[in-house]
Amino acid sequence: MNTITRKIKVTPDGWVKIQAPAELENQEVDVIIVPRRPPAAERVAAWKRLCEEIQSLPSTKEITDDDIRKEIEDYRAGR
Repeated sequence: MNTITRKIKVTPDGWVKIQAPAELENQEVDVIIVPRRPPAAERVAAWKRLCEEIQSLPSTKEITDDDIRKEIEDYRAGR
């Protein structure tokens, strides 16, 4: 079985339209939609922005290493 790959964009209203080769006319086919991942550099930049945003939240400045250590100990002790 030959696999045919097409790169297309989903329309704003959610539709995908492709034209199959003539030899597939009147045949039943399986269609698999695989979203494209952004490039690695873009994902890394987004992750760094998220981390910076979280670290700048006021509540994170109130947490000390001792608070974290106690939380871990409580969790491990089942408290």
